[in-house]
Order: sequence, then structure tokens, then C-alpha cells
Amino acid sequence: MILVVEDDRGVSEALVEVLSDEGYQVMTAGNGAEALARLREAPTPALIVLDLMMPVMDGYAFRAEQLRTPAIADVPVIVLTAGAAPRATELGHVDILKKPIDLVALLDAVGRYV
Repeated sequence: MILVVEDDRGVSEALVEVLSDEGYQVMTAGNGAEALARLREAPTPALIVLDLMMPVMDGYAFRAEQLRTPAIADVPVIVLTAGAAPRATELGHVDILKKPIDLVALLDAVGRYV
């Protein structure tokens, strides 16, 4: 299972389609707070694909909470960002991919974890 945390519905739907076509099960969340709620209800995913800039709770705040929560702290994360990630050190060990997303790079990164 892969959790895609992305507020742009078009990007989220495209990611779900690509990952599903590759045989992965995917669940989605529109922001970090929604993602945390889903993580409390659903089985722990093998991977989180995380947008940085989102309303309600951004990727930085989500990642900080993830790292503080033992049950999900070790779930690997691939960060997607349209701009630079000036606070990348706050994210800990993550892969960072720039938008627009290179699908080959995304699938390569996903394949390393799932």
C-alpha cells in the first residue's frame, strides 16, 4: 500500500493512476492532517508520497509528526515539490523529486521501497 498525500486533485489522480497501473494499492489524502487520520484508521503503508506545500497541514508539519509517532516513523517517504525544499534537513532521510514529476524517476524511487 502506498499513501499519496497531495492537495492538487489532478496530480493526486495521476499518481493514483500511474501507481495502480504498476500494480500498487494506493490510498490518498488531501493534506497532512487527513493523512495522519488515515494512518490511524488504515494499515501502515509501505511508502508515503508526500507533497510539501498543502493547506491545513503541509508536508513539513506532517513529516515532523510522522517522525514523532513510533508506529509510522520508519515508513519511507518520497517528497514531491514544485520548488526548492529550503528546509529539507527538517524532513530527515527522504527522496526528493521535483514537479513536474518524471514518472521514470518516481517509479524507480517507489521500486526501491515497495
